[in-house]
Amino acid sequence: APVSLARYAYDGVEVLEGKIYFVGGYDGSAKNIAERYDPTTDTWETLTSMSTARYGVASAVLNGKYYAIGGQGLSSVEIYDPSTESWSAGVALPSEVNHATAITVNGKIYLIGGRNSSDQEMNQVLCFDPSTNQWTTMANMPTARHGMKLVWFEDNIWAIGGRYPDMNKVESYDPITDSWQAEAPLSINRGWLFALVASDRIFVGGGHDGSSYLNSIEVFDTTTKKWSNLGNFPENKYVADAVVLNDKIYVVAGSTSSGGYS
Repeated sequence: APVSLARYAYDGVEVLEGKIYFVGGYDGSAKNIAERYDPTTDTWETLTSMSTARYGVASAVLNGKYYAIGGQGLSSVEIYDPSTESWSAGVALPSEVNHATAITVNGKIYLIGGRNSSDQEMNQVLCFDPSTNQWTTMANMPTARHGMKLVWFEDNIWAIGGRYPDMNKVESYDPITDSWQAEAPLSINRGWLFALVASDRIFVGGGHDGSSYLNSIEVFDTTTKKWSNLGNFPENKYVADAVVLNDKIYVVAGSTSSGGYS
């Protein structure tokens, strides 16, 4: 079933309690929409809207709650609690971060990259620890960028692709040592791709290579330590987000071409 409103997804799609949550987005204007997909009934339901429309939002799930983090012009964080079906204010970021990507690892949220209030590319890494209820600055990512994707793979956070410019960079972060290292680059440049881990492999697809919108998919082989082609998606996918739920891959919303939303 399609989402309620075609729009860019950014990093706004997460799995929580066996359902897919999709929050915020952009279709020419920022959105405060929150909706939830039930794979059993193949239906989306509309949830209580966020207090703030979030263009370029990042998201993560922590302790059974959904975190909507930053966005264009924003340093604020909102938290959705499914048990009360309501939003509350979270601990704000030190400053505006838009078009970043977030991931939860070992009970903490990591917010990586993005752009600042001047729309400059960032290599910043922030970590939210619920035990201290604060954001802490960690070691910078080697390459400043936004529009990348993060996955947890081989005990590291992998930052894959991104822009500006559209790039094939892949770098991994070890939260134990607070350090980064370079990984094998993608076969082509991909900005605003989708990425996920399934069957102990990293799958990436879609995005933009600097001149064209993409439908190709590639996979990282842990034996050869290289990326290889895995065919094509049914349509171009740009600024979509993807999750794995019940052994199925769901690619949500985004765009197929310049100025379009899907």
